[in-house]
Amino acid sequence: MAAKRKRSILWLGVGLLVVALVVIGVSRARRAVLAKEPTIRVYLSDENRVEEMPMEEYVAAVVAGEMKNYWPREALAAQAIVARTFALKTLEQMRGKGPMGSDIQAGFKQAQEFKPENVNDAIRAAVRETRGKVLTHGGELIDAWFHSNAGGITALAKEGLNLRGPEPPYTVVKKSPDMTSDVPAEDRVWSATFTTAEVEAALNKIGIPVKGITGMSIAKRGPSGRAQTITIHHSGGDVTIGGNDLRVALDPMRMRSNLITSLEVRDGQVRMSGKGFGHGVGMSQWGAYNMAKAGRRHEEICTYYFNGVKVEKRWA
Repeated sequence: MAAKRKRSILWLGVGLLVVALVVIGVSRARRAVLAKEPTIRVYLSDENRVEEMPMEEYVAAVVAGEMKNYWPREALAAQAIVARTFALKTLEQMRGKGPMGSDIQAGFKQAQEFKPENVNDAIRAAVRETRGKVLTHGGELIDAWFHSNAGGITALAKEGLNLRGPEPPYTVVKKSPDMTSDVPAEDRVWSATFTTAEVEAALNKIGIPVKGITGMSIAKRGPSGRAQTITIHHSGGDVTIGGNDLRVALDPMRMRSNLITSLEVRDGQVRMSGKGFGHGVGMSQWGAYNMAKAGRRHEEICTYYFNGVKVEKRWA
């Protein structure tokens, strides 16, 4: 995870609504090169139907939904590897448990953006070049998180996604080259205003009873400086919520990140501003764009954003 504007970069990173997948073991057979390319059953929510397709066809449609199809080839290739990793891990875990027996849902709110109509020769070439390639750590598929813009610094999953379990060994806080002037301003910095009534309604909707908000403050910042937890002061006392949880509850297209630079409550309004777009965990799409422009290869981009991972080929 809005106004219907022409997107200068793709949302998902906003995937911001994607929760951490439960890490499960995989057999030696799954770690080995597969005999053939797998298929994946995709639930198309707009059409309320499931379509089964080859994995590489699905990956191409995801790359076309997540990045502009005229972006640098190496950025498209890096996105293909990350998208394929995400899809294969989801396939292994879901196996028909989704809507109408699907393995994965189309769209950034549930998984990854999916735009087969935007696939062009550049995307086909990037997918073909990386065919079968995925990211692993210790021989196992990683949670291949990605987002639009890290605001100059990536996040750990505990601060960016409010991950409850152990922090994966491959998530890392590091500088990200995504705050350059060629990145649209709305993807670098943001500001948002909500009425206190809006905030109260959003919190009540997710089971946090709040009434008469008098103030809000950042209770804890994570290693990247993101608001890991935020305290809401109200007539009934104080309540603390995860920064990303608040973002998702309010509107992730307005509160674009939890890399907050200002936060105040005044005259019945909550005013906030920040940097970046998305949860900040894993690969920054705008960072990949600039690294590709600087001549970095897709493998370098992937291993920069995920610590200690390997690029492995799972099928020929």
